[in-house]
Amino acid sequence: MLYCRLTVVFVLVFGNPFPEWGRVKREFMFVSDTNSTDPGCFQNCTNQWKSDFESTFTLKISDYYDFPFHPLILHYPNYLKYCDLAEKQTKCFIDDCDDDTAERVFSPSNFVCHFKRQQFLTVRSCLEETEPITFLKCDQYCHTKALDFVKSEARATIGEVFVKPELSRYQRELDLLCTFQECFRNCHEPVVNEMCAPALAVASTELIQAYIQLHAIDIYDWHLMSDNMVSLPDSCARLTANTRQLEEDPVVKIINSDKE
Repeated sequence: MLYCRLTVVFVLVFGNPFPEWGRVKREFMFVSDTNSTDPGCFQNCTNQWKSDFESTFTLKISDYYDFPFHPLILHYPNYLKYCDLAEKQTKCFIDDCDDDTAERVFSPSNFVCHFKRQQFLTVRSCLEETEPITFLKCDQYCHTKALDFVKSEARATIGEVFVKPELSRYQRELDLLCTFQECFRNCHEPVVNEMCAPALAVASTELIQAYIQLHAIDIYDWHLMSDNMVSLPDSCARLTANTRQLEEDPVVKIINSDKE
């Protein structure tokens, strides 16, 4: 089954001299012609997850974002609840949509709840401590930089599922995502180096790097397998460079198990 479940974050700019801005979660999916189920099934599972999320955390889904890690899941009790909800969504993909790859594809929840759970919990305190600073220093700067590279055309709605005729819009979302992540990675590292103990700073940087690169590899592989390499945004291609250290990562082997 060929699909890619991704998340992108971006700013909303309003028409005034000093525009307000906010970070809006965009969980979007591209469903290819080879899928064995209707795209509406994935949409239904995502809609149920959104409803459960908002009732559990009393937080609008539009106020949540997956990357960088939201302060909500940096609080341990909420992290456990988040993973429970993600597990329910994955079960919906598997049971209702016949998606036997849902536990092995890259997704933000698979990354923090399964693939890199122990590493995430190890550096959680460092990420929680530095989050306010990285938000102020890196977030608006990187969002603005990302938007400079993306055409001001119609954006995706929350939880939108794309199909083949909408591939160009899907590519724009990817371009925004990868440009933001590339910028944030470079901005985040010096902050944690200054504020966290050396070992935690290194581990935090490695976790952020792994998230970005594993995500980029998954995007790259999907384009390769679906014969869409010409459409791969340059910003995403750059993030797949220097991934030699990930070659033996068991997560890469899990993700690639469905592509062989």
